[in-house]
Amino acid sequence: MLLVSSLLCHDQELTTALHHPSQRLVVTSSSDTTFRLWTSGPSIHSATSSMDTQTERTGAVAWMLRTRLILPGGCHNTQHCPDSTVTSAVFTVGDNVVSGSDDRTVKVWDLKNMRSPIATIRTDSAVNRLSVSTNQRIIALPHDNRQVRLFDMNGVRLARLPRSNRMGHRRMVCCSVWNEENQSCNLFTCGFDRQAIGWNINIPALLQEK
Repeated sequence: MLLVSSLLCHDQELTTALHHPSQRLVVTSSSDTTFRLWTSGPSIHSATSSMDTQTERTGAVAWMLRTRLILPGGCHNTQHCPDSTVTSAVFTVGDNVVSGSDDRTVKVWDLKNMRSPIATIRTDSAVNRLSVSTNQRIIALPHDNRQVRLFDMNGVRLARLPRSNRMGHRRMVCCSVWNEENQSCNLFTCGFDRQAIGWNINIPALLQEK
């Protein structure tokens, strides 16, 4: 293990940090109402002999993170409502970022123009750690009110997962993640009820109904 860089640009604690699947970009979200974009690249600092030995032994490559200047003035701040936590921000396969917040909204952003979102999803409950299907670009929203909702990238609601006592979560749903490799169980959610639930989402049927 080798620490090569630290990001000290948020004003409060961070909630997520993710790397773009194909570009040298990192996105971080925070309780300071923002998410921020960073570029990543090979370190320009010369390594010490001990670091060289460590790198040679582990095969690790030193990387540095630096602020990406999308707008003048340093870090690019993308605001949700005041006093709300940005609970997650994730990249899609294309040139989009999807962010969710305690302000009950989810916003879809274009990396080429981050001044305003290209789609906004307004819900009736705070949004926790969301996920986006890599293949189908469907957003799974876990909510404080036990709901799990599915939307497309245009903000159109596709489905709401069951919430009964026999099917679904009994308390707040805190996280969702897609499993692209197994179509018989292609979405997982977990909650404060100490359950992790696997779902079989019939994505072709959802898209056809839309």
